[in-house]
Amino acid sequence: MPFDANIILADDTADWNKANLDSYGTPTSTTKNAGGFAVIDLGSANIGGPVKGLSAVLVLTEAANANDDALTVIIEESDTEVFTVPHELAKFDILAATKGIILGSETPCTVVKIISPTLQYVRCVASCTAADDFGTCWCMLTSGVYKKL
Repeated sequence: MPFDANIILADDTADWNKANLDSYGTPTSTTKNAGGFAVIDLGSANIGGPVKGLSAVLVLTEAANANDDALTVIIEESDTEVFTVPHELAKFDILAATKGIILGSETPCTVVKIISPTLQYVRCVASCTAADDFGTCWCMLTSGVYKKL
């Protein structure tokens, strides 16, 4: 498996529901927060290859609470660990049915986005609305998974 602890943006520490994502879904440190989210320092991550041409992999391991639940997950980069000026690299969606949003009816699922970061720090920012719950999820970087259209 091409994933290791150096490239985990978010893990299954806490369910991805409204309360948890409001508390933890926007990391500002390379230290994993209580929700399992962390900023990745590409200058120190052991990714086994060049930074350009990475894949961001989002794994939703469970069915959402309801079919109309909506999850927004964005991959951002910055030149500072606290993301003073974040730059969006990718938004996750499936079939672009709702741009940048994964619906509850589309879960469980795995979504891959190819990204080419040019700045040092990368993070995953996740949010949803009241009563939405996507269970435990993962977001990781890898240099070894590519989705061809």
